[in-house]
Amino acid sequence: MKQDEIPNVVNVRFLSLQAEMLKIVSWHKTYSALSIVLKHICDVQELMQANVVFTPGFLPEYTYNDREQLKLEQRLSEAIATRGFICSVSGPSKSGKTVLCESVIGKEKMLLVTGGGISEESIFWQKVRKKLQLPLSKSISTQATRASQLTGKSEAGLQIPMLFNAKGGVDGSLSTGQSQGETSQYDGPDGTELLEFIGQNGYTLVVDDFHYINKAVQQSLAEQFKEAARLGTAIVVVSVTHRSDDAIRANPDLRGRVSCIDIPYWEKSELRVIADKGFPLLKLQPEPALIDRFVSESVSSPQLMQAICLQFCRDIGCSETQPNIAPIDLNQEQVGVLLRNTTSLANCKTAFDIIVTGPKPRGTERKIHYLNDGKSGDVYYVILKALACEDPVLTLSYATIKDRIESLVPNDPPRGVGIVQALQQMGKAVEEKLGEDRVLEWDDEKEFLNVPDPYFIYYLRWANW
Repeated sequence: MKQDEIPNVVNVRFLSLQAEMLKIVSWHKTYSALSIVLKHICDVQELMQANVVFTPGFLPEYTYNDREQLKLEQRLSEAIATRGFICSVSGPSKSGKTVLCESVIGKEKMLLVTGGGISEESIFWQKVRKKLQLPLSKSISTQATRASQLTGKSEAGLQIPMLFNAKGGVDGSLSTGQSQGETSQYDGPDGTELLEFIGQNGYTLVVDDFHYINKAVQQSLAEQFKEAARLGTAIVVVSVTHRSDDAIRANPDLRGRVSCIDIPYWEKSELRVIADKGFPLLKLQPEPALIDRFVSESVSSPQLMQAICLQFCRDIGCSETQPNIAPIDLNQEQVGVLLRNTTSLANCKTAFDIIVTGPKPRGTERKIHYLNDGKSGDVYYVILKALACEDPVLTLSYATIKDRIESLVPNDPPRGVGIVQALQQMGKAVEEKLGEDRVLEWDDEKEFLNVPDPYFIYYLRWANW
């Protein structure tokens, strides 16, 4: 190449490089514009319904707090996987025991049976079969009132009704004529055979409120649970904290074969996670002090926290995600209205009416006491007012109750013996008239009043009575 040609070559290469740079600049501008559009699209959040974000009645999808530091999910998963062991999950009422089981096991594989109303063993097995949709037989009535019966046989020899996934042969007969109706009977195979069938089909049996089952029935079930667990069926019994050893007490042989998981009361920081996760999805920004109040009134219950947050959304007219972030604060009167409105999601009126009425007076009418807020009532009314005042707690000693009463009734308050007798009657009324709805329990020996249901304390604090 000649020397005088070098500048031309350089010039050509420079122009080529300049063209490439212009292309890059053009691409960068396009990319920047596209980035802005994408950012805008991302900022346009999917509209979400408030009642989907906050779910007091079932497993939360968006506001679930697994309380990772406690490793509850890991412990439950390991316990279920341990062959030959029964898992016992205990904790305060409305503390998320069933939600934990559903989160770990999955709704499709969790066979949930509640202990309420099980006074006989046959009732328990009927509930199990009904959950499995396993009627022993189906009767199809015809014009001639004749019927058909079909029975399937499993490979293991267990007689089970015909299902889409049933294996084995079919015996039975089918009558002729036009069918008019169909009924199912949930009777038949039970005990270890049925429990083994549950395990073979990949289900985990979860018995909620095991402590409500009749004591004699508990003993029989505990024996069969032990054998079924040995054969590989996963079984979880769920109960409140102070009845967590019912399964072992029903059958001492289970000691050493039960894996216990105790769910502690929720800390305020754990309850706050529900609000911290949920409100941003709706583009709501409640004042921190307002969320603190929600947490305090939740009485350690995640369900109550969910309920209060949902009612807050309803009270401010937010049914779905807002177009812009909205900082919100409420004055004391508005907070009171909100908390009173939430009692519609925590209705305990029947239990309240039974307890506040007390037993029928014999002879002399009960003494009326006058409270410092201008209201008046007998000893039962005063005790319930004492439970409702000051900080919401679920366990109160006799001394604490007495101190609260004296602060509410400055002149001539109920005395010691009268208070204890009333507490005894309240516990008796709950046991006899409310069945499984044990909103409070009086421990005569320890002189402590336990309130297993935080909804009851909440109702006392915020219902109009």
